[in-house]
Amino acid sequence: MDKKMWIIMLAALAIVMLCVCLCMVIYFMKREKRFSERIQSMLEDAISGKFQEEHLDESRASVIENNMWRYLCDHEVAVRNLEQEQEQMQAQISDISHQAVIPIANIVLYSQLLEEWIEAQKLEDKQEMKGELAAIREQAETLDFLIESLVKLSRLETGIIHVNIRKQPLQVVLDAVKKQFQVIAARKEIQFEVSDTDEYAAFDAKWTIEAVANIVDNAMKYTPFGGKVAIRVLAYSSLVRMDVADTGIGIPEAEQANVFSRFYRSKMVSDRPGVGIGLYLAREVMNAQNGYIKLSSKMGEGSTFSIFFMKEEISQK
Repeated sequence: MDKKMWIIMLAALAIVMLCVCLCMVIYFMKREKRFSERIQSMLEDAISGKFQEEHLDESRASVIENNMWRYLCDHEVAVRNLEQEQEQMQAQISDISHQAVIPIANIVLYSQLLEEWIEAQKLEDKQEMKGELAAIREQAETLDFLIESLVKLSRLETGIIHVNIRKQPLQVVLDAVKKQFQVIAARKEIQFEVSDTDEYAAFDAKWTIEAVANIVDNAMKYTPFGGKVAIRVLAYSSLVRMDVADTGIGIPEAEQANVFSRFYRSKMVSDRPGVGIGLYLAREVMNAQNGYIKLSSKMGEGSTFSIFFMKEEISQK
């Protein structure tokens, strides 16, 4: 066999080997692609909450795939158990809070009635008895505040802020907040101004009333006697702005970025009641309905919380 034939045979062998190698590369690349797609599909289903355990053939599926499936199955079970526990906790806390509302309200009411009765009597120790009754009422109000804070905290922990957004008049929110804080403002001799509006916006009424009430509550709490809290609504092309302005103590510029953080409380007000979740809850509510909140404040002059609503509903995907 001459040299030319050897060269041809070697060239043919090299081509065959190259083809074999190429086929193997293509095979393993496709196999790797299928494997990656399966893993990606598992992860996407788990993230979207659509993951369901499937029957796997041990002889056909790789060890990694089997381990991944087992991990995701265990994770899905753990998530479901956690959700059930959170729902049970929320139900129990809500039940306790609802059961506690009437007794606390009765304690406050009867203490007020007794104060009025004592005031009408000619008793030598009338002032001492009034002081004791006032202490009872103050403790009842503190207990009511703590229970309300516990309910709000449980809502955040269980992630139950599910809003039902629809276009409706903002006057609904203004009326509810005005009714809620008129008595508190009168006690502190605070000028409480709520300007009526004809504007409409897209929001969930129940959650928005709670969010705005948290902001107004802060304004009332940190505005001194004889101060002023005002609410007004301004309209833009696609947004509606609700301002809650006060003449309170103000918020230092260094702390303004933190006031919406969970459990954050300024050192300036550490001696006053609060757990630092009201503004956080307000921000979460507005985020959930495509809105947001901005703050402007000056020390000694007061603060303005601007709440921005969308005028029209945005489809939720």
